[in-house]
Amino acid sequence: MAEMQVHIVSATRELYRGEASAVYARSTEGEIGILPGHQPILLALEISPVKVEEAGGDTATWAVHQGFLEYRDGTLTVLADTAERPEDIDVERARSARDRAQQHLGDPDYEGNARADLRRAEIRLLLAGES
Repeated sequence: MAEMQVHIVSATRELYRGEASAVYARSTEGEIGILPGHQPILLALEISPVKVEEAGGDTATWAVHQGFLEYRDGTLTVLADTAERPEDIDVERARSARDRAQQHLGDPDYEGNARADLRRAEIRLLLAGES
């Protein structure tokens, strides 16, 4: 089976490096799946899960809070503002963030930030199995 190199990095450190048979993400243009041999591409990512189907058959999922995905020359790189594995998510903190964001929905001074904060909290809770 064909494989590609995958790197997930944040602004401060490398979070993942490995070989994968597929990567699935949500760009600002919609859902996308990248397989080895895909045409070169550069996409802005939404606040969403990024799923890596590893070469050994395991799946690694990350909560990615915006960033970019680039594929070229057999290497896929996710440069994320922030990325978290499900086991690293603080569920209580995510619930509190969700509650705070919901309180600000409808407030014109906070609407945009509240929607983004709510989306981040919902993705964290979903990946932690706490939706």
